[in-house]
Amino acid sequence: MAGYRALAAVGRSVVDLLNRQFIEEIPVGPRPEAVLAGPVDFDKVDTAGAVIRRPAVTVYCYRLSIDRETRPSWAAVAAQDGMSRLPLRMHLLIAAWDRFVESELEWLGLATRALESAGPLTGPLLHASGDWEAGDSVQIIPDDLAMDSMSEAFQAMTTDYRLCMPYLARVIRIDGRPGRASGEVTVVATGVSEKAR
Repeated sequence: MAGYRALAAVGRSVVDLLNRQFIEEIPVGPRPEAVLAGPVDFDKVDTAGAVIRRPAVTVYCYRLSIDRETRPSWAAVAAQDGMSRLPLRMHLLIAAWDRFVESELEWLGLATRALESAGPLTGPLLHASGDWEAGDSVQIIPDDLAMDSMSEAFQAMTTDYRLCMPYLARVIRIDGRPGRASGEVTVVATGVSEKAR
């Protein structure tokens, strides 16, 4: 599937998808801009050089986890060809930023509609920086996140709690570097004297 840039490429793909949909839905007038954001950005909204400028929709990856459903099959493939593959899930929080609560709810509704109607990200919907192979796809689906887990995610940050919609991006496979071909073995010996033999 992809190398080490795949996670960032999925984040960019989600942002690009949202921005395209926002422009289609609201061709004229105030509309949010989707951005990738981190915890530091939440404390600098609308300041000089800020990533988040209202109105905005943020895509925040708050957790990465192993995709346990597909890991055994990829481990079996790796045993055959010698190249490791790590299937991952990105846990995302989608939040809206505006001066009015009603507008934030509208932007969240618009974002969730865009993500629900898009289907799997494939082909040109996947950001090119991921070095994707033909046939690669990433699902963006709602995540089942308990209120306690949502609160814990915000307790780890300095920003106040915000209404968010949790999503899951799966399966993002990070491919290892190809192994050496069988038969190619390098032996290095240092500090061996004739007396030791």
